[in-house]
Amino acid sequence: MRRIVIANQKGGVAKTTTSVNLAAELARLGYKVLLIDMDPQNSATSAIFGTSNFEYTVYDVMVNKMPISQVAQHSDTFGIDVVPSDIGLSGAPMRISEQIGREKVLFHYVRNVKGYDFLLIDAPPSLGLLTVNALTACNELLVTICPEFFSLKGIKLLEEIVENVRTGLESEIEICGVVITRYRERVVTNEAKNAIRNYFGNKVFQTIIPENIKLEEAHNAHLPIYKYDAKSKGAEAYANLAKEVAKGQLKRKGAGNHGKKGTRKKGR
Repeated sequence: MRRIVIANQKGGVAKTTTSVNLAAELARLGYKVLLIDMDPQNSATSAIFGTSNFEYTVYDVMVNKMPISQVAQHSDTFGIDVVPSDIGLSGAPMRISEQIGREKVLFHYVRNVKGYDFLLIDAPPSLGLLTVNALTACNELLVTICPEFFSLKGIKLLEEIVENVRTGLESEIEICGVVITRYRERVVTNEAKNAIRNYFGNKVFQTIIPENIKLEEAHNAHLPIYKYDAKSKGAEAYANLAKEVAKGQLKRKGAGNHGKKGTRKKGR
């Protein structure tokens, strides 16, 4: 099972939109997908289930030691299983902060999960304990980034956190894929796009997610974009992104100006 966390400490970079639509598209390709919502704002949960409330959430996994299999909910609409979240998760860091191994609480539950091809985690837009747990639970990090020059500054901080997690917590996590989101054809965004590609090299996906109102509408309608408007640019983009991910296009140790060349990781 491939374990991929979608993260960026900056909000507004289509992180949750990417999480839910990538999960749905991977399911459409025939893969068994589990999505864990690790954001107390529960954006992924509400995007999929609307205003539904659940007796158990990822909080119960983190704090009450409940197996993921008992918390996961199935979405027929998206074709995936989901470990939901709610605002109560914001209290989890306080509850586990004094535990030994508090940075790897989620890891111990994730490693017992079976029956899935992909496990995706939608991380919160921060670099706190919940995000660290999401990082240690996975070995692949997909970063969503808008084509803006200041975005790279924030990514450098995320890289530092990833390196600290790798060395300090004996984690296998690496930034293995970067997807440019909310793209609009303008001179300044083209320059930023080129800067991102120069920095990350072959870690950047060929697929670019456009700024597309249909994606927001689908989000509000609690539908994957392919069901809301299959002919939209957003639907085409996420279908292509899923194919890149499924084919193993996330680069383990991919080359950028700041990295070393590596090999592709095979899918499944």
